[in-house]
Amino acid sequence: MLMTAPEPPASSAGPTGGARDPRLEVTYGVRVAAWWSVCFVAIVVGVAVLIRLLNSISLVTITVAVAVMITALLEPAVRALTRIGVPRALAGIGVFVVGIAVLGLSMWFVVSQVTDAAGDIQTQLDQAADDIKNWLITGPLELSEHDVDEYTTSLGDTISDNRSSLVSGFLRTATSAIGVISGSVFCLFATLFLMLDDGSIWRWFVRIFPPHTREHAHEGGVAAWRTLVVYMRSLVLLAALNALAMVPVMMIADMPLVVPMAVLLFLGSLVPLIGVLVAGVIVCLIAFVANGVTTAIVMAVALILIVQLFGNLLNPIILGKFVNIHPLAILVTVTAGTLLAGIFGAFVAVPLVAVINNVVHAVRTHHATIAPAPTGATAGTLDEEA
Repeated sequence: MLMTAPEPPASSAGPTGGARDPRLEVTYGVRVAAWWSVCFVAIVVGVAVLIRLLNSISLVTITVAVAVMITALLEPAVRALTRIGVPRALAGIGVFVVGIAVLGLSMWFVVSQVTDAAGDIQTQLDQAADDIKNWLITGPLELSEHDVDEYTTSLGDTISDNRSSLVSGFLRTATSAIGVISGSVFCLFATLFLMLDDGSIWRWFVRIFPPHTREHAHEGGVAAWRTLVVYMRSLVLLAALNALAMVPVMMIADMPLVVPMAVLLFLGSLVPLIGVLVAGVIVCLIAFVANGVTTAIVMAVALILIVQLFGNLLNPIILGKFVNIHPLAILVTVTAGTLLAGIFGAFVAVPLVAVINNVVHAVRTHHATIAPAPTGATAGTLDEEA
């Protein structure tokens, strides 16, 4: 039966003939829309304040978020070791040391490769500059050599005139580098503590909630952690597959810096859609500088085919139903995350939306399946488990 609001009386004047109540002149639909608007504005303001607060302590926010995501990637290995009898502390420390060692060796290898090939890249860039200059003179634009030299001189003068701003930008970069170093150290310690934790941090967090909501919070946390673990595992696996599949293509095309370019594709694939697009553009530019337009086109086509193949065939198999987000929603989410928090926002936007979606679904399902219980029963159960 469809419920409707009672109609206001025909005349709302008081018994003494007073003024009509203006609230009764507003229709039911307008009142509902007004309340929805108030709630929506309150939610937007709350989210804006939260984002501003997290941005004011960005060093803590970023390092803790990255530590949680690294822990989600490494924790299954810790759980597998504890399952075969290895103590939790020993398993956590061992996996942490191995993971950091692999990451450090990978970074050292990439930096050494780039350093060794720096001379060749500089030579190729100079050759590319000469080719572009010749194209401007002999190509469709048919510029004179004097005009090309003048434009080149003007560009050099512009760089010279803005040297002070470039130096100040370098100083800002140096200051940011200090923040990156301190944040990296903080992230390492946070990751180690999270991997050594046996769930006490989460149990403490659940006890913050009111007693009658603790079981819902616990179920939501389980769903969130499961989603994050599956997402990180699939993200790293697909990024590695994209990079490894491009290695033979780049080797056949005789491109320089094959290994650093593969690592760049791996890192770019960690940011859905936008990251792999940026990394692919850089790879195509290197291919254009080194081997010409044809090689750049081949690289672009191969990268598109590989990303689409793995994304459409393997991604649903790896993720299953844990992270079921439409590609358009991913694009909107990554774009919004980039606008709000830059590269970090683009990196965490998709897992954040996936976690929120699965948490809401898990809490609703749990609320619909549990039987009504006396107040305090849930709290007592969780307190006993803690």
